[in-house]
Amino acid sequence: MIRSMTGFGSASKTKDGLTAAVELKSVNYRFKEVNARMPRPLLYLEETIKQKIFKHIQRGRLELFVSVDGDALVSRKIKVDWPLLEEYITVAGEMKERYQLSGEVTLYDAFQFENVVQVEEEPVQLQHLEQVLLGAVEAAVLELCGMREAEGLRLKEDCLLHIAKLEKLTEEIETLAPRVVDHYRERLKARLEEWSSDSMDESRLFTEVALFADRSDITEEVTRLKSHFSQFRDICETGGAIGRKLDFLVQELNREANTIGSKANDHQITKHVVEMKSSIEKIKEQVQNIE
Repeated sequence: MIRSMTGFGSASKTKDGLTAAVELKSVNYRFKEVNARMPRPLLYLEETIKQKIFKHIQRGRLELFVSVDGDALVSRKIKVDWPLLEEYITVAGEMKERYQLSGEVTLYDAFQFENVVQVEEEPVQLQHLEQVLLGAVEAAVLELCGMREAEGLRLKEDCLLHIAKLEKLTEEIETLAPRVVDHYRERLKARLEEWSSDSMDESRLFTEVALFADRSDITEEVTRLKSHFSQFRDICETGGAIGRKLDFLVQELNREANTIGSKANDHQITKHVVEMKSSIEKIKEQVQNIE
């Protein structure tokens, strides 16, 4: 199955009053990468989540958004710095005695002393929290893959339409190619007859035509194009992460088309080559989004 690298998936799971919601967005990218945005207490699960996603994704840049409803993500504890509080009280007593001040240090005062009382948060690694979150990730990535597969099918169909067009143009070019040498022979013969008042040198004509035929021969390029067309179809049928293979073939198609264009000394062939390059460029745009 061919997949696009563009897609979206979302899912939410609930258990024991805890709900985890996950969104995944993907775009084309040379490698595979996940940028995660999730609550800080869940960061210890980030690598586990990425590995679950990578079981389904071979290429693409993904944006992961995670949210959790519920207060079970962290446990809060009050921590008292007893030595520091003792220091505050001791200093307060010394100040009272030295300057004849009145008043006593109260419980309210103790809570106001800087750095004495702090609330610390610790992530709660609950088994059901992990189950809920990873279940939501699995559902979201499957939905994402479904969208990527549907888009991949459309990309495949469009690419194969252009491949069929390229095959037709190649066949037409192959038919036109022998005429190029014949036309060159006729033009050269006419010029030689016009320039020379004596009898025409047949051997010279033959040599020039033979050299031209060798320079303009596109048999190898046409053969390679046909081979590439066949390979393109075979790879599409294989499926999987084939984007890089198809991208390489597109480069080869473009190379052969350019070579034919440089060799062809014919207006009609040149016109066909321009059409070929247009189709190849469209295939390239599509292939760059295939996983």
